Amino acid sequence: MIDPDGFEELVAGIETEMNQAVIEKRGTVAITLARIAGVVYTEAIAAGVPHALAQEMATDYWVKEMRPEVTIVGDDSEDE
Repeated sequence: MIDPDGFEELVAGIETEMNQAVIEKRGTVAITLARIAGVVYTEAIAAGVPHALAQEMATDYWVKEMRPEVTIVGDDSEDE
């Protein structure tokens, strides 16, 4: 007969390992995206793009990759 406590411990251990793997994968992805956003910024600056625009370009990349379902809506109040 199977020990129900032993089975639950096994499942809990597997769940813990899977959660840890997911956390590590998300961290790796975030680090990679941060590096790429930095490259977007530095390459834009090197190409003569003004700081504010280069920063906006890097931010746009970061937001789209981290939250692809989010759309950035510009604040038109500066234009007024």
